[in-house]
Amino acid sequence: MDDRSGPSSNRTISRPINHIQSSTNKSNNKSISSQRTVNAIVADGLSCVIELLSVIYGCLIYLIMDIERVAFLLIGNHSMKISIIKESSVPIRDQLIEQIGLQIASGTLKGKEKLPSIRALAQRLGIHYSTVTAAYNHLADVGLLDVRQGSGVRVAGKAAPEHSNDKIDLNELFKDFLARISEYGYSRADLDKCFEQITKRQPVKRILAVDRNRDFHELLLKELKPHFSVPVETCTVEDVLANPHMMDDSLVVTSLYHLFSFQQVVPDPTRLVACNIEPGRPELDSINDLPKGSLVLLVSGSQTMLNMATKLLAATRGEEVAVRSVLTSDQKELTYMLKHANLVICDSSSETVVIPSAGKTRVLVFRLYAPNTIDLIKDRLAKWG
Repeated sequence: MDDRSGPSSNRTISRPINHIQSSTNKSNNKSISSQRTVNAIVADGLSCVIELLSVIYGCLIYLIMDIERVAFLLIGNHSMKISIIKESSVPIRDQLIEQIGLQIASGTLKGKEKLPSIRALAQRLGIHYSTVTAAYNHLADVGLLDVRQGSGVRVAGKAAPEHSNDKIDLNELFKDFLARISEYGYSRADLDKCFEQITKRQPVKRILAVDRNRDFHELLLKELKPHFSVPVETCTVEDVLANPHMMDDSLVVTSLYHLFSFQQVVPDPTRLVACNIEPGRPELDSINDLPKGSLVLLVSGSQTMLNMATKLLAATRGEEVAVRSVLTSDQKELTYMLKHANLVICDSSSETVVIPSAGKTRVLVFRLYAPNTIDLIKDRLAKWG
């Protein structure tokens, strides 16, 4: 009995033990299998990440290499837009000068607006700081920038007043004016003298267009004369600085390129119109749309205009498109180049020569003054002339 119960008991006990061991082994196998699955997933994920990083790295390398050719920069929220072509035959300094100068003259950059420091602009464009220094110094020399140690670089001139859509009441403006002059110690008698000078002044006899570049004068006359019954004459900045009284009977018209150079000697600010120069966006957009290898022909009676336009185009497409400039007076060269150009850009003084000879070649006429600028001059002449 005892003998039978022993073995029987052992067999009965051994079965559960074997079963537990078998279950444990299966559980371990599943755990190992699950771990291997997790490891495989992790490995696949890492592989995808590595592949993605490789793609990103390749893109970065491409961009870095491309930056050696082109650098593009937006400063601030919307103000200064700079693009340079490092491979262009036009020096980067000149590309910067023309772009910043045009943005000031077109009103994109306002008076007293702060620009990036020399080192900041150089770093962002990936160029040497001495190049930016040279460009800023040139713009300061011609009166467009105010460069001062400690206060940074700013656009020259006065800060533009903030205008709202609501018309400001004249009486309120006059009250503010009276309050200010009284605070400065002026009397009513002083005010009466000022009003007497205004009421006794002679009416405007002419429009005087002021531009430093004499070869611009023909273009200014061409654009202004058709719109006004009074005579339109031209002079340089140096002329008005030497003889400010020539402005006494004139409505003075100038661009922001030159305003800051003689603004302080203008006898009557109500007879001064600072005009924004057109930034040439349609022309630049058309050039950007041209296929590589195209030929752009620039035609003007002003060598200064041709030089400016050439430098601006160099910062737009570089060597991707060929740019040739021809003076209107060079009829032989003009006739030859018109046969080969894909796009012709001329100014208003040249259009009567270019358009009849261009055939099917597309011609864009660049104008310094937009229609709203002409309306501004007419409005000032009517109200204060």
